[in-house]
Amino acid sequence: MRSILPYRLPSFRCALIAAMLAAPVCASEALAAAKPLEPQQNSINSAVDSFVSYLKSETNEAMMAAARLARDNKDILAGAKSRIGAQIAAFGASLSRRKETLTTLDKDASAMWEAWRETAVSSWATIERSAHDALDWIAAWMRNQSSSDQHPETPV
Repeated sequence: MRSILPYRLPSFRCALIAAMLAAPVCASEALAAAKPLEPQQNSINSAVDSFVSYLKSETNEAMMAAARLARDNKDILAGAKSRIGAQIAAFGASLSRRKETLTTLDKDASAMWEAWRETAVSSWATIERSAHDALDWIAAWMRNQSSSDQHPETPV
């Protein structure tokens, strides 16, 4: 039995080559039929541009309203500014007085600290001298005690 495979192989090869040549033609038709990406990008760009223009118009309206309010209430704003300025000046003066008070207290505290330090140094020197005198007296007393123990006197 003779195999039919060798006879079919050339026809399969021809069919494969024909399919490979026809693929780009079919693919180009499919790409042409599909919707391009540019309209989608244009719609996104259009939406962003629309939103930006909306924000600009709202910002401009808000700025115009604020300018109108400022013009209409110019006297009220000037009065508020002067009151706030006066309060800030009073607060600054109060802080200045507090600073002067603290500076005075600082000088007084420094002088008091120096007086306490001098008193402490003087007291410590007096205590040290008294301690040395007491130790000398104790040492002399102990010497006298030991010498009288060595030479007991007999009462008569």
